[in-house]
Amino acid sequence: MHAKAAILLEAHSRHILSQVSPELLPSTLEREVNAFLDWASQRPIQQVIGVERIQDFAVQYLLNQAPSEGLRQQIITIAKAAFNSPLNSTTYIHQLVEHKTFSAIVDKVASHEQLKKDIIHAAVGNPVYAKLLSDVVFHALSDYLLHENPLAKKVPGMSSLMKMGKGLMDSAGGNGAIESAIRSYLHKNMQSIVELSEKVLLRTLDAKQIHHVADQIWHKVKAAPLSTAQQYMSDADIDFGSQVGIDIWNHIRQTPYAQALLKELIGVWFSNFANKDGLTLLADLNISRETLVQEITLFAQPVVADMLSSGYLAERVTAQLSEFYSLDIVSQLFD
Repeated sequence: MHAKAAILLEAHSRHILSQVSPELLPSTLEREVNAFLDWASQRPIQQVIGVERIQDFAVQYLLNQAPSEGLRQQIITIAKAAFNSPLNSTTYIHQLVEHKTFSAIVDKVASHEQLKKDIIHAAVGNPVYAKLLSDVVFHALSDYLLHENPLAKKVPGMSSLMKMGKGLMDSAGGNGAIESAIRSYLHKNMQSIVELSEKVLLRTLDAKQIHHVADQIWHKVKAAPLSTAQQYMSDADIDFGSQVGIDIWNHIRQTPYAQALLKELIGVWFSNFANKDGLTLLADLNISRETLVQEITLFAQPVVADMLSSGYLAERVTAQLSEFYSLDIVSQLFD
C-alpha cells in the first residue's frame, strides 16, 4: 500500500467511525433510515422481488425444514412459564373476555342453523351415540318396570301382588326375560329412537336455548381464575401437546396440499398487494415512518456502542477500506 494511501485510509476510517460515535449515531441513523425509506416508498414490492422468489423462500423455510428440537424446547419453556405464572391466580376470565364479545360469538354460533343440524346429525349417527342411547333407555325402562310401576302405586293391593309376582319371576329367571324383551325391543326400534332423539335435539337446541345455556356457562366461568386450568393440565401435558403438535405439523407440511396452498396464498397476496411500496405496507401494520426511525435508533444505539467498544467496527471498516486503498490504481494516483 502506498504511504499516502495508508494515511488516507486512517483518516477515512476515523471519519466513518466518528459517524457512528455515541454523539453522532442518532443523527446518522435518522438520516440514513429516512433516506432508505424515501427510496423504498418509490418502489412497489413487485419491482423489487418476484412472486416466485417469495414462494420458493416460504416453501424452503416454512415447509421443507422440520422444527428443530431447540425450537421446541424454547416454545415449551415459554408455554410452561405462562401456564404456571402467578398472574393466573389473580386474573379472571371476565377480565380478558368481555361479556359482549362472548355474546357476539354465541349469536354467531346460534345463527348457523345448517351447521347445527350437520353437527347433531353426525353425532347421533355415530354408533357410540346409539349404544349410549340404548343403554340409557334400557336402564330407564328396567328401573321403571321393576321399581316405579304406577299400577302398583295406584291400585289397592296391587303392590303386594306385584311384589309376590316379582318374587316368583325372580325365582324363575323373570328379570332375565324382562331384560331380554327390552333389549329385543330396543334392537328393533333403535333407528327410529335415534331419529326421534335427533328431532328432539334440533327442536330443543334452538337459538333461545343456545343463548340460555351460554349464559349459564358464562355466569359459571366468568369469575374463575385462569389458574383453574391447572386442575386439568400439567407440565407433562404441555410436553405431550408440543410433541403431538410438531408430529402433526411435520406430516402436514410434507403434503402436496400444504405446498400448493402456501404458494397459492402467496400468489393471492402478491397479486393484490405487491403494487404497494414497502412504506405503505408497513403503515398497514400500524408502523409509521416516525415509529420505525425511533425504534431502529433505540435498538441500534446499545448494539453499535458495544461494537465500537469491542473494536469490531474499527476492524471491519479497516478491512473494507484497505481492500480499496491497496489497489494499484490508488498507488498510481498518488505517484
